[in-house]
Amino acid sequence: MITLIVLFSSFAALLILSRTGIMFSKKTKRELSAYAMAIFMVFFGLSHFYKQDELVLMLPGFVPFPNTVVFMTGIIEIILAIGLVFSSTRRLAGILLAIYLVAIFPANVYKALNEVDISGTLSSPIISWVRLAFQPLFIIWALYCSKTPKKRSYPISRS
Repeated sequence: MITLIVLFSSFAALLILSRTGIMFSKKTKRELSAYAMAIFMVFFGLSHFYKQDELVLMLPGFVPFPNTVVFMTGIIEIILAIGLVFSSTRRLAGILLAIYLVAIFPANVYKALNEVDISGTLSSPIISWVRLAFQPLFIIWALYCSKTPKKRSYPISRS
């Protein structure tokens, strides 16, 4: 369940830094959520480069060029993470990330069905199935990050 640990601990650390005034003191919870999701995605995006041989095992045999697919998905994850950091690209990045998380869901099902073990990820057959239950949380989190704050309209004062 390293996924939950990375996401929640990143958010908790950012929230503590923000609320204590150390940094990010003017950031909203939604912005901090976007930063936490960016950390989460960079963390896992980088794993596509140093755990490529293991992540390839998550792909069914019919997927062509599995090493390239794993490499490219790592790049996609990092690009989407960068998009979450900037307010001008956050909405699009959050929506694309939600779509991406839906698209990779079958690989996670394949991992669970075939008991693929990824070292250093607190991986086990049971945890692989439990992780599937949390995939909707990651999708909702990405969509939450993509929402732009509503512009407040103030009534015109008549003096």
